[in-house]
Amino acid sequence: MQRYLKIIKWRANKQLKQQHASWQVQAKRIFKRGQAIWFNLSTAQKLYLLALASLVVLQSGWLCTALSIIALIVEFWPKFNHLWHSLAGKALILIFYATIANFVLASASGIVNEVTMVSASQLNYTHNFATLIYLPPWALGITLATLLALQLLLPLYILALLLIKPFGSDRIKFITQSYSPLLTALLRFVLASVVILNIFSFVDGKPTTEVIDDITTTFSQSQQLSAKPKAQQEQAIEQISEKIQQQTESEQETDKQPLITLDATSEGDTDISNAVYSFLDTKGYFERSKRLIAIFAYSFEANSYSRCKKSTNTKVVELNDYEIVEIALDNSKPYGYSFTVKACDSAGIKAPQ
Repeated sequence: MQRYLKIIKWRANKQLKQQHASWQVQAKRIFKRGQAIWFNLSTAQKLYLLALASLVVLQSGWLCTALSIIALIVEFWPKFNHLWHSLAGKALILIFYATIANFVLASASGIVNEVTMVSASQLNYTHNFATLIYLPPWALGITLATLLALQLLLPLYILALLLIKPFGSDRIKFITQSYSPLLTALLRFVLASVVILNIFSFVDGKPTTEVIDDITTTFSQSQQLSAKPKAQQEQAIEQISEKIQQQTESEQETDKQPLITLDATSEGDTDISNAVYSFLDTKGYFERSKRLIAIFAYSFEANSYSRCKKSTNTKVVELNDYEIVEIALDNSKPYGYSFTVKACDSAGIKAPQ
């Protein structure tokens, strides 16, 4: 009986050793295969894999976004550079970014008018500052959206290649220098979508899950709205606009509340401290940028001294020979400053009574 047990034990150990040896061989083969694939990948593809790993394993959306943006720059910068050195490509790039700049200028003008209550043409430096603030997100967002649209057009491109191939055309080729171009295109599309979602999250000051919920809710509501009659569509649009207006008013009332009370040595110090804390408490890139625009108009555009009479602790921008806009720190206002248009009362011009 003992001999029989020894034989069973010996056979079991032998099988375990054989299985362990075979597993080691398989692990070495997998490692060598993965190593060979890794060294065949380009720098951009390696960054795409690292971005995917950071999203799946580490669950870090911002690390994934940073790695994806770096990978997109590494992959498309040589193509951008090659396109720039051709006459048609240079014209296409200039038209593309000139169009973006035109929209940014128009948007910045509207934002300056919303913040200061006067025309942006009267505040040239503030308008330029607003343009500098809004240009990076616009350029980055539209460029990423364009790359995303190109990925959606990729199946049509592949279909065109398949249709041309029977005619013996080899001039137009896919990205032949990269490993697994189709899988890379799919991964690029997914990561570009993640980047756009994170940019929306940063701009709106909301978590990514809330941004996704807002997009899905808006899409479902638009589908339901399109199926209704025209009269019901107009009624639903009015209800949605009223809800948006109420939400905006409630947010402005929240911003008007003083966020902090400090024992400052003077009222001016207290106002500046409250303005700083109000800016830090504001959520969203665009809302913070509006506060920055108001700070810039008060600190750099406006003048401390003027030929026109002004109130104490205020600054002035002269609109013309007869009107001025008076800017003062006021935390009860949505952006921390009050902008009041007044008639100029000077030695040569008397304001109407």
